[in-house]
Amino acid sequence: MKEEIVKLIESNVTGYKIHKETGIPESTISRIRSGKIEIGSIRLDNAIKLHDYYINHKHEID
Repeated sequence: MKEEIVKLIESNVTGYKIHKETGIPESTISRIRSGKIEIGSIRLDNAIKLHDYYINHKHEID
């Protein structure tokens, strides 16, 4: 799960697009991308949402 979330976070998918589909605030996505929040420290519900987003959009990310 963590590897997929890292791929998503490091991808070119905009924070806005992730936010619109997951409901995770853009500011949270930005803080994860900037390293202010570590992947291992994100809330479980956000991790699940990010992982689900990755699975549903894998063809756009890989």
